[in-house]
Amino acid sequence: MKSSSELFPVSLLRADVLGDLTEDVYLVKHNRDPDRSVQIAVSHLGLRSRSARKGQPLVLLHGSFTNRGFWLSDKGQGLARYLLEQGFDVWLMEQRGHGLSPRNQDYVRNTLERYVLSDIPAVNDFVQEQSGYKPVWIGHSLGGVIISSSVAAGRLNGDNASAMVLLGTQIVRRPWYLWLPLTSLVLRLLVKSKAELDGRKLGIGPENEPAGLVNEYLARHSLFGRWQIRSEKLKLLPAWKQGTGLPLLALAAAADKSDPAKACLRFASLYGGVQKDSVLLGKSEGFSRDYGHVDMVVSKEAATEVWPRISGWLSKLGQQVDA
Repeated sequence: MKSSSELFPVSLLRADVLGDLTEDVYLVKHNRDPDRSVQIAVSHLGLRSRSARKGQPLVLLHGSFTNRGFWLSDKGQGLARYLLEQGFDVWLMEQRGHGLSPRNQDYVRNTLERYVLSDIPAVNDFVQEQSGYKPVWIGHSLGGVIISSSVAAGRLNGDNASAMVLLGTQIVRRPWYLWLPLTSLVLRLLVKSKAELDGRKLGIGPENEPAGLVNEYLARHSLFGRWQIRSEKLKLLPAWKQGTGLPLLALAAAADKSDPAKACLRFASLYGGVQKDSVLLGKSEGFSRDYGHVDMVVSKEAATEVWPRISGWLSKLGQQVDA
């Protein structure tokens, strides 16, 4: 495995060992954003008990108000470790200002669009360069929206990626209150005045989100809002419906109140890709419980019921490619 990049400046932030788990954290300074101070933390996991080998690279991207801890706890447990033990090559990306990714100078004006146009392609290029294989992208909630937006915008496609797994991800359901006259505008002005939202004060996560990202969400879900890349005047829903060569696995949680299962399944059904699979995580489909937005990934039940579904789909996908 390479320890540097020929694409852009990359520094090794730290190398940790937790039991038999190893973690090398890189800072990718891709210089593809107008703000040249942007650096993205990308963690590469390994097992000391297993000799180095090349498996399918997976890039896991967390949702809003959280960080890589969503996939890997301080004790070294979680979906990330499970996938590593199944033989996959696991990488964890952290959004700007989250976890080990430092805040950039223009942090307050960060948006999903900027992540899609610069951060995602850069990390994808870096992981592909380091591993020698096209990555699979796995995202939860906002992480899934960033990935699907990158696919619809053509930044991730069959030429540079292998597949995508979306958990609790949708863009089709708009909060009803944002349809009320002036509501979206008033909320955006309020958020702008605060510069950022504190996830701990809101009781929804350990990280903050910048005003730019929050206001972009409010504008997108307002009455006349659109899922789009504004700088390129690109409407993403038509592109999503047209599809790409990337296979899709979508998991929707039956008791998800943040991103309801119905909306997640509908969003997945709109994808125009040839290969797409959807799973409803609920009792009606034979699961032990109706999963929610977070425990669909972070729970003991998910470890025995949901994680193997993801691993199995990825393994089957790999077998099809090899064939």
